[in-house]
This record gives sequence, C-alpha cells and structure tokens, in this order.
Amino acid sequence: MHNIGIGDTVTRTTILLIISLFSVQAQARECTLPSKWHSLCGILEQRINQSAKKMKLRETTVTQLEDFLTTTSLNLINLTELQAVLPKTTIELLMAIKFRNVSSDNAESVAKYLQLLTTSCNFANIQAFDNNTSHIIGRDWHEIDYAGEGMTWQKQQKKYAPYGITNFKTIDNIQKFFPVEAKLPYFIRIYKPANAGLCNTQLKQL
Repeated sequence: MHNIGIGDTVTRTTILLIISLFSVQAQARECTLPSKWHSLCGILEQRINQSAKKMKLRETTVTQLEDFLTTTSLNLINLTELQAVLPKTTIELLMAIKFRNVSSDNAESVAKYLQLLTTSCNFANIQAFDNNTSHIIGRDWHEIDYAGEGMTWQKQQKKYAPYGITNFKTIDNIQKFFPVEAKLPYFIRIYKPANAGLCNTQLKQL
C-alpha cells in the first residue's frame, strides 16, 4: 500500500487550490453592458464581489443598470467619453440617472465639466480623484456614506451650506463645489495637479 506523505498532501492541496481558482474564474459574472460601456464591466463586478459594505453593489442593481443602458435611447455622449478618464465617476452618474432622479441633461453637463476639470488640472493621481468623486457625485447629502471617515453627512452639509451647495446632482452645485475643494490642502497633496495655481484659477472659470 502506498503511504501518503507530506509531499503528496502538498501536491493535492496545490491541485485543489488551482481547481478552486479556475472555478472562481469560471463563475465570473457575464457583463451585458453594450459594447461602448464595456470598460466599466470590471469595476461593476468588483463592486458586486467586494466584502466592504461601502460602495458595494447588489447583482440586481447592476442588472437593472445593464438593462437600462441596453434599452435607453438617450444620447449620452459626454458620459461615454468620461469613462476613459473617470470610470468610477461615470458609473455613479449613470446610476444617478437610473436610480436617483438625476436628469440626463444634468448628468451630461456634469460629465462635460469633469472632463474640462481633469484636463485643466492634469492630476498625477487621477485614480484618487475618480475614487473620491464617485463617492459623492449624483447624490443628495443623505445618500453619501461617510462611514469610517470620521464625519457625517449632516456635518458636511452644514459645512458646505454657506457656499450654496445643496446636493451633488446638478451642474450648478458641482460648479460651486470644486472651486471650494481646490483651496483645501488635501486637494493638492492627494490629487497632485500639474500646476496648482492654474488649476485653481481655471476651476473658477469653468
């Protein structure tokens, strides 16, 4: 009789691990977004599978978004272009149209503004800007999840009230918000605009 040694156990464990990994890959969800939105598939799948509750998406929510983008007759030119620069933010603006009563005109205007903003500021850390912007864009204050950030939406709403920022759903509010943010130390430290002074000046003109 053949005795099973440590080497055999390790080999079997390795084989089982490989089989398991292939099984997980095989079970990856099928993305049904139209071809022009396919660059967003990976982010949507990641948000479905993430363990953290913050920004996590349900499979049913993503399916509804896919159905919406497959059947809509809206001509979302600016949003289509924005996904190349800010894919996470693009997803939130699309979801804002579908689920949060944001008009397509407002979403398109915000998308165009954000394209101009990223071009003007030329962020070295564009990924951080995309991540943080997606957290707030297309939402009312009470819809923003500040868990783990040491703040609440009530306090943030009160902080920004003097600037007339009532939500993040309209182009008017977005145009008020970013010139305020550009003056804060974190904006330069984290996003690293190529020319902070020029970025700040141009934001006021957008």
